[in-house]
Amino acid sequence: MAKFFKAFIITLLLIVILFVGSIGYFLIKNHVENPKDFLKEFSESENRLTFLLLGVDSLDAKSAENTRSDTIMIVNMDFQTGDTNIISVPRDTYAEIKGYKKQKINHSYNYGGSELTLQTVNNLLGTDIKYYMTIDYRFVKDVVNTIGGVEVDVPVDMYYKDEWADPPLEIDLKAGLQTLNGDKAIQFLRFRKYSEADLARVSAQQQFVSAFLQKLKEPSSLLKAPLMMNSYDKYTISNIPFSMIVKAGINVRKVSSDKISVTTLPGVAKYKNKISYFFLNEEEADTLLKGLNLK
Repeated sequence: MAKFFKAFIITLLLIVILFVGSIGYFLIKNHVENPKDFLKEFSESENRLTFLLLGVDSLDAKSAENTRSDTIMIVNMDFQTGDTNIISVPRDTYAEIKGYKKQKINHSYNYGGSELTLQTVNNLLGTDIKYYMTIDYRFVKDVVNTIGGVEVDVPVDMYYKDEWADPPLEIDLKAGLQTLNGDKAIQFLRFRKYSEADLARVSAQQQFVSAFLQKLKEPSSLLKAPLMMNSYDKYTISNIPFSMIVKAGINVRKVSSDKISVTTLPGVAKYKNKISYFFLNEEEADTLLKGLNLK
């Protein structure tokens, strides 16, 4: 699951933001009791948003056995310039989890959900990040099915099977122009075995995002906004003020691949008590975070 999210999480983030921006009217209608208060909050909100992005296999940390945050990323977006900095926090990072002993940081989600994970990251890094967005990748599957599929040109025959993956992975798509339903869309986005490796995968995901957005703009899709809103509520949890999310959606057109910087917290992987952990290099991490005005 971790490898899947490493390749997929940025695409997922863009889809969520594009989704919000595209059906913003419906979202405001269903989520804002007083539009005047919303507009005031919108106009007064900052032009920069920093939050913790979590990718999980279940939003219900307490009832889903052994749920972990397979992806933990700090996202720093500048709405005016479109510059977006993403810092990946290795899920095996050795960290103090309040109320529990030091262990892998991704266990914090199972113990206390998004709030405890955010607290753990802030304690580890000395940051004061206030917001989080937690996404279950099934959001994409559900929305794609709701809008009747997304048409993409599958560049190559895609076949891959891994029964040991979590969840089990089976991809079987033929090359060519076709409309992907929710299951096939997830297969398309999870495929990694390109001859050009990362560049081809990024290109494929960009094609999907573009096609997804175009389909969202169709009148037939907008009429299904209430159903898509149910998917958003079901598979996404966030404490980010709604005005900020809409602002991100409106300004996401400024974000392009050359404006997205992705890095990983500095450190080293090694064993402790026969368990593999990632140990943070605190000095280098401090320099990185200060350089991005996160400390």
